[in-house]
Amino acid sequence: MIRYSLEDITFNPKSVVTVGTFDGLHVAHRRILETLVEKARALRSRSVLITFKPHPQEILGRKKVELLTTEEERVQLIAEAGIDEICLLKFDRDFSMITAEDFLLKLILQKVGMHELVLGYNHTFGRGAEGTVEFARRVGERAGFGVDYIDAILIDNEKVSSSVIRGSLRNGNLQLANKMLGRPYSVEGYVIRGDQRGRLLGYPTANLKLVDDRLLIPSFGVYVVEVTVEGNRLTGLASLGVRPTFEDEGVPIVEVWIADFDRDIYGKRIKVSFILRLRDEMKFDSAEQLIAQMDQDKRMMNEFLVKTINKQR
Repeated sequence: MIRYSLEDITFNPKSVVTVGTFDGLHVAHRRILETLVEKARALRSRSVLITFKPHPQEILGRKKVELLTTEEERVQLIAEAGIDEICLLKFDRDFSMITAEDFLLKLILQKVGMHELVLGYNHTFGRGAEGTVEFARRVGERAGFGVDYIDAILIDNEKVSSSVIRGSLRNGNLQLANKMLGRPYSVEGYVIRGDQRGRLLGYPTANLKLVDDRLLIPSFGVYVVEVTVEGNRLTGLASLGVRPTFEDEGVPIVEVWIADFDRDIYGKRIKVSFILRLRDEMKFDSAEQLIAQMDQDKRMMNEFLVKTINKQR
């Protein structure tokens, strides 16, 4: 159940609650949610997750934040984790001025009810990020609720975090990003008309207008992707970049070639999941050189798919 105000949630003093942005819903986030659900079931109570829109750093840092998930996808992933109540609160300048103690006592404890609070080990909340796990424990001892925390998860000697995932995607380390997410990184968008150049080269592509222009675009290059079109999962290649062979100062675009596919999908919403990074974006002296490289990209894609299928047998 999705709520947009704490007043919309029925008071229950046995609630087990967590708070956070949960952008990307990576494996460390999932550990928090799993713990939340387990504790709520043990109490025969409910799990409550409080999250925010927009991303708090857009207000606090006054800058655009590159997102790993849209609001819609984030809520869907949280719901799939078995959370009973999801509260999506508007985060603005006034909200950012609420003290950590008032947030715990006046908003959560009094309006939602709370038996226990579960946080990530480094989560902060409240005005000036004064709220920490230790702060919450001190308040909980006085107010009568427990506080638990989930420790850091290490993957390839790196602590899993949304910031590390963003950096990995920007730097071309798709493998690490996908490990930390626990799934392939993906974006969604609507297919729009381009200049039809791909069709002339023998590789008709779908140009994508992202559903949210704040979504992070991985480092420019060519990727093996899985494309979901009207419920069908298909294989293809995605090119991210400015098309330097044809444009001197091009606008960054996402274009996708889908293998063995020749249907009209203009206007359709599709999902592109990034499976493997093949190479950087390159500039070629001629269209013929570009086509030869695209042929090579296709061969590499097929070789990867064969290896993947053989591993699964």
